[in-house]
Amino acid sequence: MQQSADRAPSSGRRWPAWAAAAAVFVVALAFQVARIPALEHDVVWAEDGAIFLLGALQDPAGSILAPYAGYQHLLPRLLAGAVVALAPLASYAAVVFWASAIVAALVCAATIPLARWAVPWLPARIALGVVPVVVPLIAPEIIGNLADLHTFMLWLGVWIALSMPTSRHESWLVAVAAFVAAMTEVQLLLMLPVLLLRIHLRRRLLWPVIGGFLLGLGGQALSWLLAPRGGYDGVPIGIPDVVVGWLSNVVMPTLQPTEQGIREAFASQGPLAAAPILAVFSIASLVVIIWGSWRARIAGAVVLLASASSFGGSLLASPIEQFQYASFRGDDWLTAIVDLRYGGAAGMLLAAIVPIAASVAVERLRGRWLAVATPVLALGLVAFVGAMAWQSPDTGSHRIGVEPWSVQVDRQAAACEGGDAPEDLLIAPYNRALVLDCPAIVGEP
Repeated sequence: MQQSADRAPSSGRRWPAWAAAAAVFVVALAFQVARIPALEHDVVWAEDGAIFLLGALQDPAGSILAPYAGYQHLLPRLLAGAVVALAPLASYAAVVFWASAIVAALVCAATIPLARWAVPWLPARIALGVVPVVVPLIAPEIIGNLADLHTFMLWLGVWIALSMPTSRHESWLVAVAAFVAAMTEVQLLLMLPVLLLRIHLRRRLLWPVIGGFLLGLGGQALSWLLAPRGGYDGVPIGIPDVVVGWLSNVVMPTLQPTEQGIREAFASQGPLAAAPILAVFSIASLVVIIWGSWRARIAGAVVLLASASSFGGSLLASPIEQFQYASFRGDDWLTAIVDLRYGGAAGMLLAAIVPIAASVAVERLRGRWLAVATPVLALGLVAFVGAMAWQSPDTGSHRIGVEPWSVQVDRQAAACEGGDAPEDLLIAPYNRALVLDCPAIVGEP
C-alpha cells in the first residue's frame, strides 16, 4: 500500500526525493547559466537598477518595504540590499544574475518535497521541478534578474498552498517561505480559496504555513490600497481579450516559441492556431479530472485556474491597447505582442498539468499495465520537458545590445576620480538610462 503523503516518510524512503531535489537544483541552475550568454550575465535589468539598486543605495532599510507598482517586492529588495552591502558596484549585475539564478533553482528543488501531497510519483515531481526554468517564455526577460523573481514566487506559493508538511521544523520553514513568496508576488492572493479549503483539513502542521501566507498577503493588500498600480492607458480589456491573449501568449509559446511563427500562425488561422498544443493540455486535464484522486483534482484545478487568472489579472491590471487581443484580425497579428512576460508565469502553471496527469496515470494503473506504462510515461515527461528546453533559445533575449555593467561602472569611476561628471549608465532593455552620482559610483559614504 502506498504511504500516505500526510505522514513523514522514513529516512530510507526519503533519500530518493532529496537526491532528486539536489539533481533538479543543479540542472535548473546549469540551464539558466547556459541559456543566457555569459556576456549578458553582466547586464542590469530594468527595475534591478532603476528601483532596487537605487533604493538600496539611497535608503537601505527604508526601501525594503517600499511598495512599487502597487505591491511589495520583499525578496528582490532584500537581495539588492545584500549585494550592495557585500559586493563592489561594478559586480552588481553579475552577482544579481547568480543570486537570482540560485533562488530560481532553489524554487525548482523545493517543488520536489512540496508537491508530494498532490503528486506522489517522484518522476512526475522531478518533471514539475524542471518546468519553471524550461518554459520558453521565461528566457527573454525572467531568468537571472531580481525584477522577475516574483514569477518564481508565484510558482513556489502555489505549491506551498498545496503542500502538507510532515514535521514541525518543515512546517515553520515552509511558513517562512510562504511569507516571503506572498510578500513578493501579489497574485498569490489567488491562493486564498485554497488556503480556506485547507483549513478544513484541521492539520496542526498547516497552521504556521497558512499564517505565513496570510501575513504576507495582508501586507500586499495594504500596499495595493495605499499605493495602487497606475500609469496605464485604461483601455477596456474584456474576457475575450484574456482568452485569446492566453492562447497566443501562454498556450502557443510552450511548444512553438518563435515570435514570427506564432504571429504568422494566428494571422492565417486566428486562435485556432493554438488548438493542437491546447489539445495536449486538454487531454492531460481530462486524465486528472476523470481518474485523479481528490488531491490530484485539486492540484489540477489550482494550476489551471492560476494560469488563466494570473495572466488575466496581469492584463486587467496593466490595460493598454496592445492587449485587446480579441479585436485582432489577419495582419493585425503580424505586429502583436506574443512574448508577453506574463505568459511565462502562466505557462509554467499550465505546463504543470502534464506531470500531474502522469502521476495520476501511475496511481490508477495496476499489474502488467503499470509495468508497461511507467517507463512510457517517464519517457513522455522527458520528451515534454525536453521539447520546451530545446526550443527555449528560440525566444532570444532582451538583454542583447547593452554594454557590460562592470565596464560602464569602471569607466565612470575613472571619470569621477579625474574630476569629470558621470555619464548615464545603461541598463536593459533598450539601453534605458540610470543616473548615479560619483559618491555612489566610487563607493564613498
